Amino acid sequence: MFYSDSILTKKGALSSIWLAAHWDRKLSKQQITQTDIEASVEILKESVGPVALRISGHLLLGVVKIYWRKTKYLLDDCNDAFMKIKLVMKM
Repeated sequence: MFYSDSILTKKGALSSIWLAAHWDRKLSKQQITQTDIEASVEILKESVGPVALRISGHLLLGVVKIYWRKTKYLLDDCNDAFMKIKLVMKM
């Protein structure tokens, strides 16, 4: 395999990305919001050794899923705030 074992360990830098790619339901909202997408992509770009195309594809899928969930959480928060403002303005 073309990857560093330290990247995909349970406490590794890309562990939440790997879980998002394969078992996205296992990640909590807190784990999603704490994941830094920019840092994860930098780790992918500057990996120590060559990374297999399949593994890099899985990791990029994980980045996209985490980004999607973060934007979904933001949309939900904005909708809640909008509804509360709308409710206050009716009074």
